[in-house]
Amino acid sequence: NMENMNKGKGLVHTVCILAVICMFGISAMMLGSVGASVYKNIAERNLDSFELRTSLSYVKTKINQFDEKGKISIEERDGLKMLILSEEVDGEIFDTVVYFNKGKLYEITGAKGMTFKPEDGFSILNVDEFEINGKDGFVKLVATDDDGESETLYVKIRTS
Repeated sequence: NMENMNKGKGLVHTVCILAVICMFGISAMMLGSVGASVYKNIAERNLDSFELRTSLSYVKTKINQFDEKGKISIEERDGLKMLILSEEVDGEIFDTVVYFNKGKLYEITGAKGMTFKPEDGFSILNVDEFEINGKDGFVKLVATDDDGESETLYVKIRTS
């Protein structure tokens, strides 16, 4: 009888140890899953933020490169707001046009007054929305990501 009780205690002891190990394993898996989810959210937010800041910085740099009298204008063509940057090369005038269409910021360069389809441009970056407005010697740029977070940048036109 004593031998059976010792076997019973040993069995209970083994089952308890296995239960603790199983609980530890399940807890570790759950913690790993939660950690991976949090990391994914942070990585996505950082990417969105990078795209917003980079799109604004890119357009600001373009404006600064062309900041001479009469070389920067904002127009609307076929429902698209466009930043038009003009330059003269060997007596000919060329336009670099920066615009937003269907979740992408585009750029296209060609002869002044060129006609093009929105998809003809070179895709620079993905952003959910991008606004270009001009007023009182400033160009206002607003980039928005798919979470509705937006960043605004005002670029002073030195030669307006």
